Amino acid sequence: MGQDGKSETKKNLRLFSLLYTIKKIRFNRVLPIFEYLNNRNIKAQKLGFGEGSSCYDSVYIFGNVKVGQHTFIGPFCILDGSGGLSIGSYCSISAGVHIYTHDSVKWAVSKGKEMYEYAPVFIGDGCYIGPHTVIAKGVKIAEGAIIGACSFVNRDVPAYTKVAGVPAHIISTGGGQNLNNLCPYKGAA
Repeated sequence: MGQDGKSETKKNLRLFSLLYTIKKIRFNRVLPIFEYLNNRNIKAQKLGFGEGSSCYDSVYIFGNVKVGQHTFIGPFCILDGSGGLSIGSYCSISAGVHIYTHDSVKWAVSKGKEMYEYAPVFIGDGCYIGPHTVIAKGVKIAEGAIIGACSFVNRDVPAYTKVAGVPAHIISTGGGQNLNNLCPYKGAA
């Protein structure tokens, strides 16, 4: 490596060190290096997501994905909009969530004779999707629903309902906006 290369490397290491220190002091966070080089609010803005939304750099986004205002998309998510994906406002999509609007089951078992299947996914306003949840094509999650961590959602979820499991099943219903029955942590609402 030439002298110019060593100098450039030193500059980059100083920049990384500065960004690391700022994040650690301001937010008590230590992140993968690429997250220091991008701003999740600016990424959401460039993607046309609603005002105040954020999207980590590590999120994979395919196809037609629409996101409302003040929605959080956590790290390491997959947002497959190849069949159309709409996420409402004030939603929290936790780390590692995978949302699929297509599948290749028939294509695979027919050895390529059948086509991929597509169906849109809709997530209403004010929904919480727990970490490492998988949402299958064609699912509608209504306003105020809560999806427990590590769930597989393969059917519609009614408004103000909490579901969890593989496959996801109803844990409780809120009967309106009674969050005390829905909150995943006792006494947190």
